[in-house]
Amino acid sequence: MNDIIRIKVLDEYETFIDYFVYHGIYFKNLIKNNNSYTLNISYKDYKSISRRYKTTIIYYYGRRGLIEYIKHNKYMLISFLISLIMLNNLSNTVFDIRINTDDNEIKKIILNSLKDNGISLYKKKKSFDEIYLIKEKILKNNRDSLEWLEINEKGCIYEINLTKRVKESLESSDNVSSIYAKKDGLIKHISISSGVAKVEINDYVKKGDVLISGNVIKDDELVKQVKSDGKVFAEVWYIVKVNIPFNYIEYTKTGNVINRYYLDINGKEFTLIGKYDSSNTISSKKTIVDKPYLFFKVIQEIKTEYEYKEYNIDENEAYIEALRRSEKHIRNRLGDDEYIISKKVLKKVSNSSKMYVEVFFKVYENIGLTSNIDEKGEKDEFTISN
Repeated sequence: MNDIIRIKVLDEYETFIDYFVYHGIYFKNLIKNNNSYTLNISYKDYKSISRRYKTTIIYYYGRRGLIEYIKHNKYMLISFLISLIMLNNLSNTVFDIRINTDDNEIKKIILNSLKDNGISLYKKKKSFDEIYLIKEKILKNNRDSLEWLEINEKGCIYEINLTKRVKESLESSDNVSSIYAKKDGLIKHISISSGVAKVEINDYVKKGDVLISGNVIKDDELVKQVKSDGKVFAEVWYIVKVNIPFNYIEYTKTGNVINRYYLDINGKEFTLIGKYDSSNTISSKKTIVDKPYLFFKVIQEIKTEYEYKEYNIDENEAYIEALRRSEKHIRNRLGDDEYIISKKVLKKVSNSSKMYVEVFFKVYENIGLTSNIDEKGEKDEFTISN
């Protein structure tokens, strides 16, 4: 069957219609457009009439339409095909290898073992069965160093969790421990030097849950107990409530400290050294000499100097100050590896004298707390005192 096309004919209607009828040329969907006509016709018939009449092809149908589309868009289609190939190759390429341990020697062993088995940066990812065989091979070749190993594929990243083998001579019931969650959170990173991970990334844990176990179990049997060592970082949540008056005084230490010594005779003070008069100090006192046979006492007074500044602020300034104080409150409790992920204002209320703000914080924080394992094993419930 001939391919169908739609053409435009620039000629008198009667002229080309008579020609079509005389030569038995089939056409359909004839439409008049001012001084031209459009109609559908076979490509074979078009080749014959195009030599007699002034015609233009408007549209191709069927197989020829597909061929013409490819011909006119070949560079775009080639680019699209190359992009698909590149995307497929990139999605099957290893771009990062994360080994969750602080032991650099173990990291070096694992990286070399992975490289020997064809896993390294910018190489093609392995299949599930290949990963299993590689894991078993690494464990077999490093029995003295590794107790347990897991290779998890997450997108273009291989994440390695492991437990180091602890020598029997170093083990003692006195240092057998597990690491528990000291607060609720969503697990974001696990770094283990010894022990067995009991949670995975993106697991939600509650206060008291076991994070890293000191119990090493194989085939449902306890084969060893070790001292767990590692860090478990999670996303945790806080709500900070702050009241900021529109008129307040803020005190800051100047760094000046005066030590004053004086005699106390029947409640009257006689300065020996360190006389210092200032209203901007906070004092603490300590008795140096107080004997029953003496009629006086020697007192040390420690004066810490402060500067103060009065603030009269409006509602917007009070709101900004509340946010600053809430964030400072959170930052003061964080370590070097911990940080604020995000914050959101839940409540903002002001009256004639002050601004009240509640701020919700998401925080990246180490939630692990080490506790000894008793003779019966890990606790079913672990209580943490605040």
